[in-house]
Amino acid sequence: MRVRRSFNDEFKAKIVETIAADSASQAELSRQYGISHVMICWWKKEYSSGKFFENKNNFDIASLKIKISELERLVGELLLENKMLKKAKELGTVKKKTIYP
Repeated sequence: MRVRRSFNDEFKAKIVETIAADSASQAELSRQYGISHVMICWWKKEYSSGKFFENKNNFDIASLKIKISELERLVGELLLENKMLKKAKELGTVKKKTIYP
């Protein structure tokens, strides 16, 4: 019979912070440590709710770091989308000029 492993809160927080910082993907860490991706999803939910920091004062800092990393990722996606739309607009106006002189 397989022995059930248990992980401490510091390890769980380290895994979630690594994913939030985009240092490694969830799948990479899952393979590296032999942890189910579903378990990591649970840890991310617990981390965002502050379960790992109930007795510590840095709960606010940790949740703010996660929020900042999520917002930075979102800003990056929006910047990329904005650039693509600008290029598409430029291509669209160039085509119209060549088709209809």
